[in-house]
Amino acid sequence: MSKDNRDFFKQKKIWSEVKDELLGCYLVPYFNKILSIGNPILYVDCFAGKGKFGDGKNGSPLTALESLDKSIAQWRTAHPYGGSMPQVYMRFIELNHAKDLEKNLSSQPAGRCKVIDGKFEDNIIPLLQEEINRHNSLNAFLYIDPYGVKVLNTTVFDLLTTVFSTAELLINLNSFGFIREACRVMKVAFREKENEIFSDIEEYDSSAMDSIEELNNIAGSDCWQSIITDYSEGIIDCYQAEKEFAKQYKLRLRQKYNYVLDMPVRLKAGQHPKYRMVHATNHPDGCILMADNISKRTDRLVIEIQSGGQLSLIPQTADNEMIGDDILEEKIRELLSTTTEYTHLNKFLADFYNEYGVLCDLSRLSSGRSGSILKTFEKNREILVLRVPAFTDKGKPTTFWQEGNGKSLMLKRS
Repeated sequence: MSKDNRDFFKQKKIWSEVKDELLGCYLVPYFNKILSIGNPILYVDCFAGKGKFGDGKNGSPLTALESLDKSIAQWRTAHPYGGSMPQVYMRFIELNHAKDLEKNLSSQPAGRCKVIDGKFEDNIIPLLQEEINRHNSLNAFLYIDPYGVKVLNTTVFDLLTTVFSTAELLINLNSFGFIREACRVMKVAFREKENEIFSDIEEYDSSAMDSIEELNNIAGSDCWQSIITDYSEGIIDCYQAEKEFAKQYKLRLRQKYNYVLDMPVRLKAGQHPKYRMVHATNHPDGCILMADNISKRTDRLVIEIQSGGQLSLIPQTADNEMIGDDILEEKIRELLSTTTEYTHLNKFLADFYNEYGVLCDLSRLSSGRSGSILKTFEKNREILVLRVPAFTDKGKPTTFWQEGNGKSLMLKRS
């Protein structure tokens, strides 16, 4: 049973700020995109908490609502003569602090928010079914931040892609918590010092797992068992086991979601990640938006938090890797070798991030004003590029390196 962690909401920790920044900065373009399509949106914060911390900082529910307000303002600016804006249904599931949450949401417009008092696992399917019955076409976004892994069930995530017009997930995966429980269930000694690994991990539900079947449901397969076997035999250590589990978890989600990215959250350079934020979508636009968002949050983690504000000449990834242009060029050429037909830029970029991870922001790949790798490749005639429109109003060839707002770009190797 979930424990009532009374002290958790006294003060917002820095890693909670980073997670909510990742959520809020992504939701603005997400809401903008879906609202422009004209279909209603169902947003579910599956472990919503109080909505506000004791130090006055907003939690994930108010972060999401602020993002929605920004998108609504932008929609109204784009529709100065009115029109019918699609509905956005904000739903918040919370077991321990539902009354506090309702109080913190009391200023919201009538009908926008609904707090579901109870467990995620008891309420998510009835909630989804109720909303599906009300709408012929509905887009769903689930934010899942349980500070534990026991309640995660991949079957529910699979279901979303079959019943909603679009479905996206942002999951806080406590992968070390999974490894610890997997060792316990398989009767493998956990050799590491738990105080070191779990010192900054605040689990809202630290309930023990009961069976291999329960762990299979969380992972979506039995792939984790061979990882624990390798750990028990000393072939890999705990950190390698965590990294491999995260990799396999993303591969499993890709059975239903075309694009799955993750962002390790670590607080000190060289430190192993405390959590992994995992994003899943079926749309390339969503993938590249989240990749760029992860890159910007990485700057905050690496520069402001891990390095105390000290800048590096070469940008670092969330894994504290310094990725030079030579590495990016090598990987782009590798991906281009499989691109024999003209491919939309956004799909190419999404495939890059999906295959290699978030190695850099979009500006280094394509859209940088001062130059980018794909711009250089076009200049050196390593790639062929088709743009629509092909010419400006003044009859000059177009040179843009972004899609959207009536612009299309396709590329392939020359």
